[in-house]
Amino acid sequence: MNNSILKLSMAFFAGLLIISQSNAQEVWSLQDCKQKALDHNQKVKSAISDYKASEAGLKLSQRAHLPNINFESSYLYLKDPNQMKIPGYELPSTNGLPSGVWSPASTNNLTYENTYSASLGLSLPIYMGGKLQHAKHISSLALELAADHVELTKSDLLLDVEEKYWGLVSLKEQKTVLEKSVILLTDVVKQVTNWYETGIVTKNEVLKAQVELNNVKLAYLELKNNVELSKMSLNQTIGNGILSSIKIQDSILIIPGQLSAVAFDENQLNDRPEVKMLNNQLEISKTQKKLVNADYMPQLVSFANYMMQNPNHYAEQEDEFTFNAGVSLNIPVFHWGEKKLKKQQQQMSIQKAGYEIDQNIEFIVLEIRQSIFRLRESLVKLNFTQTSLAQAEENLKLEKNQLMEGISTTSDLLDAQVQWQQSHADYINAKAKVKTYEAAYYKSIGQLK
Repeated sequence: MNNSILKLSMAFFAGLLIISQSNAQEVWSLQDCKQKALDHNQKVKSAISDYKASEAGLKLSQRAHLPNINFESSYLYLKDPNQMKIPGYELPSTNGLPSGVWSPASTNNLTYENTYSASLGLSLPIYMGGKLQHAKHISSLALELAADHVELTKSDLLLDVEEKYWGLVSLKEQKTVLEKSVILLTDVVKQVTNWYETGIVTKNEVLKAQVELNNVKLAYLELKNNVELSKMSLNQTIGNGILSSIKIQDSILIIPGQLSAVAFDENQLNDRPEVKMLNNQLEISKTQKKLVNADYMPQLVSFANYMMQNPNHYAEQEDEFTFNAGVSLNIPVFHWGEKKLKKQQQQMSIQKAGYEIDQNIEFIVLEIRQSIFRLRESLVKLNFTQTSLAQAEENLKLEKNQLMEGISTTSDLLDAQVQWQQSHADYINAKAKVKTYEAAYYKSIGQLK
């Protein structure tokens, strides 16, 4: 009996340990959420797949100048080969007189009943007008382009995670404030009710306090629903089940002091993935123009073949292996102005890429400056809300004391409580805005990690 109780106790405590460990795993920091989102997001995975495909393309272009070895074989069977019948005839003589020698009739096959061939060939490009080098350079640029696209996709995702994460932190803090408001107003209702029962205040004062308490309870209920919806949204972004119970690590928004010193620097443009992508696209267009020139340059290719075939017109006997080698030279001579027109097309692509760079840099500069202005404004607003919150807390404390001394009314206390609650909400929202605009600023300068 004692052994059974001991086993049950051990199983119980083991279950509690597993539950506590699973609960601990549900606590997520901001970096945990970011990493989970990067591992889950389909757009990021798609961009990484494009990058790997570009890697394979670069490897292919690097091997284009290597010799190629190919094996080819064929076999053909004819059931009834075509035949040529030759009638008999008298052989001619040197003096023009009848020779008396008769050649009999014969039948010859015009085709072979069994025809086959097998060859092992090697080809090696010697000079292609620079085409292989240009193709390799384009593949290298395409790989950089794919890498920048991965970074751009990640930065968009990380900003989304930051906004949802700090939004949830803000809602949690506001929920705490409303919980304090419920406790405060519950005490006020009790106190006012006691005063009403002793005849100090009217029924109207009790009803005012009760209405305010009901309003706060309703706001608390709505906020609880918003917290759950915010958790669902964050769960969907990081790849958890939508209804998963998630606990976030941060509960207090901490604002770094160095944010007020942010300023615009043109060097920040170099870290933006979009600028890198546009520059690579421009370089690709320039290289494609060079590739057009390469298409109209002489092209020299060497080859060698080792073969066996039937019929074999290069050997003395059937089924004999033969070898041949040589070079092939192709020189474009006249193509009705194709080269000039294709170069014009590529020149227009180069100009278009340059225009896109200029336009997008203007947009990016505007985005960076806007993010700086918004971050600075949010910091100023945060300072204002801190002052307002301190005043509201002092005012609420004063009204509570005056109400207890009978100097102020219930309405004054309720107004002070509403002001305190609103000041807290403004302060929390201001902190969340700072964190969100901070993330937006770092994304605008290409440094959001």
